[in-house]
Amino acid sequence: MSLNSQLTRKRILECARKEFMEHGYQKANMRHIAELAEVTTGAMYNHFANKSVLFDALVQVPAEEMLYRFRSMHLDVKKVLPGLTSGHMRETAYAGTDWMLNYIYENMLAFRLIFCRSEGTRWASYLEELIAVEEQAYRIYCDALGKNGHQIKDMFLHINASSGFQYLVEIVSHDLPYEQAVAVMDSAKRFGMAGWQEILGLSP
Repeated sequence: MSLNSQLTRKRILECARKEFMEHGYQKANMRHIAELAEVTTGAMYNHFANKSVLFDALVQVPAEEMLYRFRSMHLDVKKVLPGLTSGHMRETAYAGTDWMLNYIYENMLAFRLIFCRSEGTRWASYLEELIAVEEQAYRIYCDALGKNGHQIKDMFLHINASSGFQYLVEIVSHDLPYEQAVAVMDSAKRFGMAGWQEILGLSP
């Protein structure tokens, strides 16, 4: 790809990001993106076959990387069974939350599009994929650590996992400064762990 072609592609992506953020995926207009980028529609389609491909180019790499690493973290939990402890649960949960928050802030533009402007794309279900991974991990912890003698229902795990990710969605959608986001998630971690200790009958 020539230097001019690279610069054109970069300009199209920058203008597309602006268009998607202002109007959302469904209302974003390819012709308007071309006008903003000062290229012909033909030139734009030479780089991006359609609006879906253009949106993918803005979010796919960081989104897939985060999902892959998130899955890997939880797969590691199975490696320590049956010696899983509440301390391991706390350590894994805290480290995973810290890593995810940092990764989102390193790729904020992409995740703002996914969390706030992806309706109509395949990325609209991205949060559900993350939540499903979290639910599976919760089930492993509950089965391994539960001491209160009652079965934790799947719906509770789903709702709890969903609420955990809602913290991140709110942080991104409200464009919190990083320091405030860290403070919010630190409180969320302590709040969540206290709840698990109560429900599973674990020592603080």
